[in-house]
Amino acid sequence: MTILPTRDVCYGGDWNPDQWPAQTVAEDIELMKEAGVNLVSLAIFSWAKLEPKPGEYDFAWLRDIMDRCHEAGIFVDLATGTAAPPVWMARNNPESLPVNKDGVRLGFGSRQQYCPSSREYRSRSKALARALAEEFKDHPALVMWHVNNEYACHVPHCYCDVCEADFQDWLRDKYGDISALNDAWNTHFWAQVYSDFDQIYVPRTMPTIPNSAQVLDFWRFSDSQILKLYLGEAEQLREVTPGIPVTTNFMGEFTYLDYREWAKHVDVVSDDSYPDPALPGAAHEVAFNADLMRGLKGGQPFVLMEQVTSAVQWRPQNTVKRPGQFELWSLSRVAHGADGVMQFQWRQSPGGAEMFHGGMVHHSGKKSRWWSEVVKLGGSLSNLAPVVGGRVDAKVAVVVDTDSARARHLSCGPNEAPALFSAARAWHRSLWEKNIATDIIGVEDDLAGYSVIVVPELFIDYPKFAARLQVAAENGAHVLVTAPSGVVNPTLRAVLGGYLGSLSDLLGVVVTDYAVHSPDAAKWAQSDLWMVDPRVDRITRAVETPGVVDYHDLEVRSAALVRALEQVGSPRPAPRGGVWGEYVMATKEADQFTDPMWLNDEVEVVAQFAPESDLGGWPAITKRKVGKGAAWYVATDLDAVGRDALVRVLAAYGRVDMSASNLPDGIEVVKRGVVTFYLNHSDRAVQLAGVTGFDLLSQAEATGHAVVAPRSAMAIVSRE
Repeated sequence: MTILPTRDVCYGGDWNPDQWPAQTVAEDIELMKEAGVNLVSLAIFSWAKLEPKPGEYDFAWLRDIMDRCHEAGIFVDLATGTAAPPVWMARNNPESLPVNKDGVRLGFGSRQQYCPSSREYRSRSKALARALAEEFKDHPALVMWHVNNEYACHVPHCYCDVCEADFQDWLRDKYGDISALNDAWNTHFWAQVYSDFDQIYVPRTMPTIPNSAQVLDFWRFSDSQILKLYLGEAEQLREVTPGIPVTTNFMGEFTYLDYREWAKHVDVVSDDSYPDPALPGAAHEVAFNADLMRGLKGGQPFVLMEQVTSAVQWRPQNTVKRPGQFELWSLSRVAHGADGVMQFQWRQSPGGAEMFHGGMVHHSGKKSRWWSEVVKLGGSLSNLAPVVGGRVDAKVAVVVDTDSARARHLSCGPNEAPALFSAARAWHRSLWEKNIATDIIGVEDDLAGYSVIVVPELFIDYPKFAARLQVAAENGAHVLVTAPSGVVNPTLRAVLGGYLGSLSDLLGVVVTDYAVHSPDAAKWAQSDLWMVDPRVDRITRAVETPGVVDYHDLEVRSAALVRALEQVGSPRPAPRGGVWGEYVMATKEADQFTDPMWLNDEVEVVAQFAPESDLGGWPAITKRKVGKGAAWYVATDLDAVGRDALVRVLAAYGRVDMSASNLPDGIEVVKRGVVTFYLNHSDRAVQLAGVTGFDLLSQAEATGHAVVAPRSAMAIVSRE
């Protein structure tokens, strides 16, 4: 779905003309023309001006702004303004304010100060959305609706009494019978058994560790409550303006909301992204989040709704982007599937919480160095119409699952894990470093067409997905599963009889135990337990503690993996695992623990844990032939060297094109539709041979030898 009727790449930002005098508004229109802006987001934080008193709307100022946009050839992504309720709602209906985990009702003076279960907020937000739709349904500048803004960014959960009653109703609908809930939550532990749904609390602050299954369900409930808010507004908009697409901006790797479910209800996926330019891996974050968004609707292009030109204001230290990096990262987003590049915000705020957040027009105006970069990017994007609507063709997929990330995070043990797609991001980076096009998909997506499928840390066991992986392997795919996977069921009850659950049949192995290292043990240990004086501690000095190291060394047994490691460097580096390790047995021979249990002929040991570890001799990487393909299992959190080597092996088996993996350092290559992007992330000019075609960015021919300047890009269309 293209957004602009001109089929151009969208370019602009969040414009807040209601916060500025008339003279500045007139100047903004002229500056937008100079910068090549063709789309602005309006009224995102304008509820107080749109509805100054309950039920009294003032849209005249907004109509004037939209008329000016239309006259200037600028289209509008019109927001419903509901991300920041006005003070009259807080004063008239204090129950509409959210309550935190400690039972404290949060105050007014920031944003997102609403409870997702508040009947007043629901009613008022839907009414405002409908009134806006009725007012502007025929306006020629309107091309997209923007509902709310960054749902759950600050208040993912509310713990008020209204939410508690709604949570109880949600649980009734899910479980039907209280005995089913007691079984799912294993409430006999710690005497938590319930006889009625009305007895259940929201998981406020407790004396100690809460029931993780209860908390996981509360996260799901909170997600569904917030989704209802979006759907309530979207329904009003679609009834009045059925031809105008509706979106709400996502936030990349944000697991408080299940974006795969949310994506079913938006017409256009849009995303906010703020990688830290102080980190060398930020360039990968740009690509990862882009692939994540592109995968939410089966490869459909998306819009980068927010980024910053220079620097944000909310980190402890806010590094600015390098010269050229603003354009480079924007073009990387386009290469990975974006049909729009938008910024927060158009003009840098003169005061308030985001005063030092960069804008397209900075405090110093056109004197700022960022203005020239803003204008330059506008010119570059204006040349990229051939890429709009184009798809990225990938033969490799990385699987993510929001509920698995939540479940592992909320489980008490074996080790702390953030509610993020950390392992998926690591494997995606290894593929990205090799310039291998990769889709990021979910457990419900079609697996056909992928020759390599990476399934990292799928903590929840999904039998139907395991069966589909089996079919994919039988048809020729190489399926790689990494630890810890198949550990719990969807209600956070442990898989009994050995982890991996339904994946065991595919992989041919079962995990009997985990062996997690604790390199930070000294931080929580009593000093007399940690400190050793070798002069006098005769017994303690003889105690070895391999569990405090932050790695597991591996020994490689596969010739193919040895050859792949040799390509990494000389002398041949050995792969390592991280803190996670497992005892792995063949499913056919896992009747009892034997130290070590070697696998049967059906399963090949590709690598094993080195003897220095207590896991010494146990399989670390296994492979099982399945039909025309194979199933691989990695029983540790493999390091970058190990992932690189294994990616090479999988790509060779899966016949994945690796021709772009040997380009000079810093060069990212992405083919989207008819356009091939060459992005130079390094600080030096890079020469590329064999590049022919027309460069859309420079509007010049590439005749076989190209030079890509530092932190710049080429977008080549073949003449063939």
